[in-house]
Amino acid sequence: MRHKILIVEDNAINLDLITAMLEPFDLDIITAEDGYEALKKTYDNPDISLILLDIGLPGIDGTEVFKRLRYIEASKDIPVVAITAHAMAGNKEHLMSLGFNDFVAKPIDKKVLYEKIREYLKLDR
Repeated sequence: MRHKILIVEDNAINLDLITAMLEPFDLDIITAEDGYEALKKTYDNPDISLILLDIGLPGIDGTEVFKRLRYIEASKDIPVVAITAHAMAGNKEHLMSLGFNDFVAKPIDKKVLYEKIREYLKLDR
């Protein structure tokens, strides 16, 4: 069974970069460019295995998207990894305290991203 991942990123260059980084994993990749699209695509794809969620989104930001995902029964258990350029002291702790499963700082370190993908999708090293 192929895993399905939702990448939520408003910057087209970053979205392409993350998508390209994930090519070795043979995943079904769905993308969304804002929070509303992310919520709709999550609702339309109940078999999503993991969500990579940018925090700095237009409209509703990533933390609000996360709260809404947790409120909806169908998406409340999907692992969500926060992706943010705001990697200041205390930011990771704040996001983790909200209930995010994990955190990846921008610019994204491919090795770190791969560790998270393997961990949450339970893939062999």
